[in-house]
Amino acid sequence: MSIEKNQGPQWGPFLFVVNPHSGTNNDTSFLSVFDDAGIDYSVEVSTSPNHMLDLVRRAVSSGIQAVIAVGGDGTVHGIGKELVGTNVALGIIPTGSGNGIARHLGIPMDKKMAVRALFKPRIRQIDSLKINNTYALGFAGLGFDGLIAERFSRSEGRGFGNYIKLTLEAFNTYKSGRFKIEDKTESSFSIVLANINQFGNDAFINPEAIDDDGLFELIKIYHPPIASFPSLASRLFTRTFHESKFVTVQKVHDLEIINTDKAYLQIDGEPFGNPDIVRIECIPSSLNVMIPNHV
Repeated sequence: MSIEKNQGPQWGPFLFVVNPHSGTNNDTSFLSVFDDAGIDYSVEVSTSPNHMLDLVRRAVSSGIQAVIAVGGDGTVHGIGKELVGTNVALGIIPTGSGNGIARHLGIPMDKKMAVRALFKPRIRQIDSLKINNTYALGFAGLGFDGLIAERFSRSEGRGFGNYIKLTLEAFNTYKSGRFKIEDKTESSFSIVLANINQFGNDAFINPEAIDDDGLFELIKIYHPPIASFPSLASRLFTRTFHESKFVTVQKVHDLEIINTDKAYLQIDGEPFGNPDIVRIECIPSSLNVMIPNHV
């Protein structure tokens, strides 16, 4: 189980890493509230994934107590994976399209409220998932959700509405892929590996998630007929997805998946190509996260 501790309002220093392409992140004036509180902080605007990587690695080696991701799940993933196994905490100001990791952790979606929660946060240790040579903080998926992540990344439109549009367009022509798990090959619409409860926008793929139990959920989704797809999708928003006859859920510590038909892989909503083999291992209590004191 996770270790928890409270931090006082003078805790710091903080580094805020801002994704300027997420929300209204060109305006960082809201962070000035830390000046009056006497909290030591600095702000960096990320210009590329490699720049973000460099900022976080320098922060880890320079005595920063917490790195705050100002962005969506992609930004949170890019920062958080570099903090796995360190003493540096991950904080989040959610400004993305879905904000699944922030929602799972109970972080307010209102930017000003999320900032106020950092004044006296609670620190928890949660698990992470090692997936091949990187990490997932919340979830990963092979199959249909991987395909949508790939198309969404290349789409000019952002936001939840565009995500739904791409999903509906892809469903009509999508064919399930074959996956080999523990010497058994079967076809699945998607295989989701989940440590948190949702994809984002309160779409609960794994409503009974426990993020600090040393295990993750292996969620197999079998191809629903087109007439059943709306009903299955609606279950995401009523926290009953896992009860569908098209879904099975199993708790796992580690796993190897042979991606027979080269399905697309997504990690924390970001596309990661179509690898031949996906190896997953739960790394217990490996990431410190800042959450509101009342959560």
